Amino acid sequence: MKTSTRHLTANQLRGLDKIGDAFIPGDQDLPSFSACSCARQADRVLAYLPDTDRRDLKMLLALFRLLPGSFLVLLVRLLERGQNIAGPLGALLRLARLGLKGLVMSLYYSGQTGEDYTGPSSLEVLGYEVSVYLDDLRS
Repeated sequence: MKTSTRHLTANQLRGLDKIGDAFIPGDQDLPSFSACSCARQADRVLAYLPDTDRRDLKMLLALFRLLPGSFLVLLVRLLERGQNIAGPLGALLRLARLGLKGLVMSLYYSGQTGEDYTGPSSLEVLGYEVSVYLDDLRS
């Protein structure tokens, strides 16, 4: 099992798994974020972040590693409600939600899983397949 990536340490990956599970806990059909090991694919997204944003995200993920999962679930609920909060606090919550949820959802719904995961990806469970129609080009 891959314990770190090019951009994330093992502790930061564990923090990403924990916040990912707060957003996507899984159910009887879909695996949880951490179960499908999609955090191991984080370099595909993090490679395109500016260095300062990546550094800040890494610090936040390391903090998430230390926090209880129940606290992170409450944090996600607060972030989701931040859309209705005016002023600077609401703006900060909306920005945090966009960044964290965007990372988690991009990884989870990419169809890519970790090397140690043997179950179906979220896209396979949903029966979703992206394809490009090329028959018109073959004539």
